[in-house]
Amino acid sequence: MAGSSYSINKNRIEGGYYSGFELDEKGVLTVISEEPVHYLCLRAIDNGISDSAWGRLKLEGSFSESMVCYLYVAAFDEDSFYRKGQPARIDSFLCDREEEITVKKEFFRQAGGLRFVNQKDVLLYGLKGRYLYLVLELIGLGEGKITGMKVDSQGDNFMNTFPEIYRERGGFFHRFLSVFSSIYNDFQEDIERLPEILDLDTCPAGLLPVYGGWLGIHVGDDFLEEAVLRTLVKEAYRLNRIKGTRAALERISEIVLGEKVLVLERNVMEDYIEKDQMAQFERLYGNSPYDVTILVLESITEVQKSQLLFLLDQFKPVRSRLHIIRRKKAGTLDSYAYLDMDARISGPGEGSLDTSQELDGLIRLN
Repeated sequence: MAGSSYSINKNRIEGGYYSGFELDEKGVLTVISEEPVHYLCLRAIDNGISDSAWGRLKLEGSFSESMVCYLYVAAFDEDSFYRKGQPARIDSFLCDREEEITVKKEFFRQAGGLRFVNQKDVLLYGLKGRYLYLVLELIGLGEGKITGMKVDSQGDNFMNTFPEIYRERGGFFHRFLSVFSSIYNDFQEDIERLPEILDLDTCPAGLLPVYGGWLGIHVGDDFLEEAVLRTLVKEAYRLNRIKGTRAALERISEIVLGEKVLVLERNVMEDYIEKDQMAQFERLYGNSPYDVTILVLESITEVQKSQLLFLLDQFKPVRSRLHIIRRKKAGTLDSYAYLDMDARISGPGEGSLDTSQELDGLIRLN
């Protein structure tokens, strides 16, 4: 298939100029809702061939119905023009932060550029030139984002299969066939992206529950954070191999909570407990040999607790009962700490006072 395809990604956006948008690490432009006008000016896409014919421009994203999207496109064989009697680069002019957007739009109008209103998939058959210039303007308050833009100079996939008399560029027959050509190109892009979609590091977050189900793990819908879910699915094969073991419970807890936990099995511990301590032991760790307790050092929210129990139920040994207990860090006082009025030291422990310390009647050691 002749021609080239160009993606508008983060590097190309940063090389241009944008206002009223926020740009993230993935190259997604998110509308700043407080701003009434948002626009993006890009530097030239260089096809490297003079009098080059351009094909299709596809805009991916969404914005509020109350907003109006204007797209200005022009192509030239030269990358500069005369302005106020002086030569000026078109890139510098379009990406100049001090220049009014109305002046830039007038430039496109006088240069014979195309303007599209609220269209995300357009044909550029009327443009020819080595350099392609794009300006996007979004007017109105609301929410929206632009996740990607793609421009191609590819020839129509089917036009060359017909006799030359039918190959009038931009004619009715050409535009009619472009509908099928566009569908074909979209299918081809989806096929080429299959390795990316099947890669657990790069696939969309919405596919992770599906892949987890393939590997025998039910994770629910929007139940876990993306980072936790991605790690869990990536380790699903190993976790299934150690299913029903203490190691599986420890690893799943570490993935969900982001910290190591201590897993205690009652039937293993009871042989080391004195009889007079058994009642207190059973209040903490249960009274059945099937009770398993997970000790967590850091704070755990009710949401995390629900997530953890939901996942551990799929990997715990048969008939076992799980309990989660949060451990608290013990506090300490150094030798320079002083007890003020109404202060208390709770909990049993040994202590000593040197000859320089005095206690009055308002201080009590428990």
